[in-house]
Amino acid sequence: MNILELLKPSNKTALIQGNKRVTYSELLDGGLKFGGRLRNEGIGAGSHILIFIPLSIELYTAMIGAWSIGASAIFIDYSRGSKFVSDSLNRLRPDVIVCDNITSFVRNMYSKMRRFKTVNIKGRCKPVDTEKVDAEHPAILTFTSGTTGVPKVAVRTHGFLINQYNVLCKHVDFNENHIDLGTLPVFTLANLAANMTTLLPDKSYKSKINAKKLAARMEKEGITRAICSPAFMANLLQYSKFPHIKNMYLGGGPVYPSLLDRVSTDVDLHIVYGSTEAEPIASVRWAEVTREERRQIAHGAGLLVGHVVPEVECMIGKDNEILVSGGTVLKGYLDGIGDKENKIHDGDKIWHRTGDAGHLDSNGRLWLLGRVNQVIHDDNGILYPFCVECIIDEHYGIRGAIVTQGKNRIAVIEKGAVDWEDVLCELRPLHVTDVIEVKKIPMDKRHGAKVDYEKLKSMIVDVAPDL
Repeated sequence: MNILELLKPSNKTALIQGNKRVTYSELLDGGLKFGGRLRNEGIGAGSHILIFIPLSIELYTAMIGAWSIGASAIFIDYSRGSKFVSDSLNRLRPDVIVCDNITSFVRNMYSKMRRFKTVNIKGRCKPVDTEKVDAEHPAILTFTSGTTGVPKVAVRTHGFLINQYNVLCKHVDFNENHIDLGTLPVFTLANLAANMTTLLPDKSYKSKINAKKLAARMEKEGITRAICSPAFMANLLQYSKFPHIKNMYLGGGPVYPSLLDRVSTDVDLHIVYGSTEAEPIASVRWAEVTREERRQIAHGAGLLVGHVVPEVECMIGKDNEILVSGGTVLKGYLDGIGDKENKIHDGDKIWHRTGDAGHLDSNGRLWLLGRVNQVIHDDNGILYPFCVECIIDEHYGIRGAIVTQGKNRIAVIEKGAVDWEDVLCELRPLHVTDVIEVKKIPMDKRHGAKVDYEKLKSMIVDVAPDL
């Protein structure tokens, strides 16, 4: 079954961006006409199409065009730098790159990209009839970093995406009367399947979106639901309390209480935990988190993300790593590259290693402790990153992190109105010996929600070389 069969033509607005609005009929027609353009270029079933367009109406037009002819859509995380882009293109050569007017020039920044044929999204031809494909036919190929240095390719088939949508519908409110803020592409795909209207941020070729402008637009459009990263929502909340929003789902990075306290109590607020390889894994309604659980977070127990969804099995493996298995968990990567490092075979069952440390409490709810490769093991025992980050967030409302230098455990905080000596006093039971203030703690470029510990460690060497 082609996933496009979930999209139904109608005069209802499907996507809004800038001054442009497209109905479901217009979006499908545009996508099928672009499929005709691709087919005229010799691209067909089984082809790989790299979509080099920012989050936009055109991006979804390109995806529909690719799927309409039985091709796969490829996505690369360009925030990882030019080497990652080059390595990805070496790993899997696309048959064509789809660009818009701007990215057709930007691609020249990547020498590897210049070697591949490009097609502009503006091109249209006679619409095609949607190609029939089976459930195991690849729909989306996403490059992720590999521990061996070779990029892994996560393959989401048409059947996998349809199953994922059906599972998401059980845990996320996809009422078709919602008007949603769309910042996470896979969730916007689910919106389209659910016949919802989605507001996309203005097309941006930069890493940052104008939060003030977007907040005003959200109020104007009467956005009733938002799904985004915590960092994205933190920026938006500087400019509005969003009186129309009824449902909010935050994920893509650690969600701390200080942010959740800024959201109106009238909002049905959820934390969703998942990843490219497994979405969703767990979720919790913030209103159901008890005072005792909030106290545990404040004292370093980690971050509560709730019950594991029934469609996923979860267990805690070596080094307290969270392992998951189920129908919405990818069984492996393209050509098996990355399977050895990230998959555990147990008879007929395949467990995915999330790379996150955590534990299940007596009520069967999952708590996150941070990335396994960031856990501190020293003479004082084991210290998990989120334990320290939670304490700093809950007690001081600022961003913090924990690193080591030699035998020293060093807490890093962003400069502000907080006395670093108070922070040190609070963290001494965790054998923290020093506190360093920096102007800004580096965060991941994708969602801006996770501490970039490798970059932070290099910063600390420069700031405090003698510690």
